Amino acid sequence: MNTSQNSENTEKVDLIIDAAQKRFGAFGLMKTTMQEIASDLSMSKGILYYYFPDKEHLYKAVVEKEQNEFIKKFSKKLEKISDPDAMLLEYVEIRLSYFKTLINLNRLSFEASSNINNVLGDIWVEFRKKEVDIVKSILTKGKDQKIFNIEDVEETASIFVDLLKGLRMVELHKKRIFYIDEDEYKVLKKKMRIFTELFIKGLKN
Repeated sequence: MNTSQNSENTEKVDLIIDAAQKRFGAFGLMKTTMQEIASDLSMSKGILYYYFPDKEHLYKAVVEKEQNEFIKKFSKKLEKISDPDAMLLEYVEIRLSYFKTLINLNRLSFEASSNINNVLGDIWVEFRKKEVDIVKSILTKGKDQKIFNIEDVEETASIFVDLLKGLRMVELHKKRIFYIDEDEYKVLKKKMRIFTELFIKGLKN
C-alpha cells in the first residue's frame, strides 16, 4: 500500500470515528447502529465493517480518541500551573469533564455493559496507568517543593485515582444507569472538589 493510500485510509478512519463519536454522544451506544453512522457519512455499511469488525470496536476507537484528547488537554493545562494544589484540583475537574463526555457516549445499564467492557478491558488498564502517572507527577512536584508530606508517591497516586473512581461509581449506582445529567454532574463535581481538598489537607499533615 503506498503513502497516498495510507493517508486516505487514515482520513477515512478519522471521519468514521468522528461521526461515531457524535452519534454515540447524541443517542448512546445501545441506540446507535452501524447503518446510522454509515448514513451520516454517506458511506455503505460495508466500508465501516472493512475498518471496524463491529460497533463495539468502533466504540473502543472513540474511547481511545477521548482518552488521548484528555491527556493532551490536561498536559497543556499543566504547563500553565505551578502550584501542586491547583494542579490536583484542575486534574480532577478536567477528568470529571472527560468522564461525563465518555459515559454519555455509552448510556448503558450496568447489567448490559459486560460485552463492551470485555472489548475495552486493556484500554481501561492502560488509561489507569496514565492517570496514576499524571497524579504521581503532581504529587512529586508537591513533595519536591516541601508542600506535600508523602512517603510513597506511587502508592498515594494510585489510591487517589481509585478513590475518585469509587466516588463516581457510587453516584452512578444510585440510579443503576451509566449516564449523568447536568444536575447530577454539578453535585458530583462539588463532592469531588470537597474530597480533593480534604485529600490535599491530609497530604500536608
